Amino acid sequence: MLKEEPAGEEIPNLFQAIYSAMIHWSRLLVGGIALPLVFPWLVYNLYRSHFKNKIFRNRSLEDKVVLITGASSGLGEALAHAFHKAGTKVILAARRKDALEKVKNDLITKYPSKNTPVVLTLDLHDLKRIPQKAREALDMYGHIDILVNNGGISYRGEIADTDLEVDLRVMVTNYFGPVALTKAILPSMLERNSGCIIAISSVQGKIAIPFRSAYSASNMQHKHFLIP
Repeated sequence: MLKEEPAGEEIPNLFQAIYSAMIHWSRLLVGGIALPLVFPWLVYNLYRSHFKNKIFRNRSLEDKVVLITGASSGLGEALAHAFHKAGTKVILAARRKDALEKVKNDLITKYPSKNTPVVLTLDLHDLKRIPQKAREALDMYGHIDILVNNGGISYRGEIADTDLEVDLRVMVTNYFGPVALTKAILPSMLERNSGCIIAISSVQGKIAIPFRSAYSASNMQHKHFLIP
């Protein structure tokens, strides 16, 4: 004989479903939106409070040749402003030439200098052309004093819904691209016994958050590549 279930027991099940949905969307909001926005804000404030004033006072950077990847926007653009104002010879590198030209014009307008920034179109995903692009950069001034590996791409998505092609593109652009560029520039630095290589990496290379597995993995590899 079938026993009829009380109708009241459906209410807890409904609350449990609502609670699970709220947890899922909260994770999406915090992991996919909030943290990626908070980190650049922290970097920007650190730059304004410490690095900005320090680099402008350090005249030892004057006339140094600085190659910055990902210089068309974001942190790369901010670094371009800082290095140009410090009197360096800045090479702006990224995929979008029009965006690079805009950054170049901004630098020239805001900070008059004897050193005019130059533009280099560079796609870190195109590994075969990176050695050629490195030679173009070296030919501009004869050498590179500082290489800033800042360029990269971001991605958000669940592992189960992410195609392998996406993981490959993120890894190639964020890890193998900077590695190829570093290997192409490094011999000239060793020959001159002078040079500095800076790797810009996200804290997500150490602390993984939801929906960022591909991006976090690529940043972890990039970070460890330059650490002995």
